[in-house]
Amino acid sequence: MPVVTVSEKLVRVLEAFAPGKDLEAKLANVTREGLEFQLGRCNEALSGFEVKYGMTFTEFVEAWQADEIPRRRSHEVERDFMEWEARHLEQTDLRGAVRELGRFESES
Repeated sequence: MPVVTVSEKLVRVLEAFAPGKDLEAKLANVTREGLEFQLGRCNEALSGFEVKYGMTFTEFVEAWQADEIPRRRSHEVERDFMEWEARHLEQTDLRGAVRELGRFESES
């Protein structure tokens, strides 16, 4: 297991404000909360695209491949597609990290 050096200042803040029985649990809780916050922002961005295009990302990809997206070669639509795809991948990664952290917390 790696050894991490944490400043006294950070330890004081974690001890005062982070939930958890010990420093490791506090760090896990703060990390989980940060991941969940990022996931929430990612979900908001994804919802924006779903509202804009009236479909999920998977449906959009299928419609794109079937040449059913109006103006699909426009700068706006291509940019949206790239950002939507990036957010979709980010969501998958964040969900995986939250699950992995949950397994770590249940082992502790």
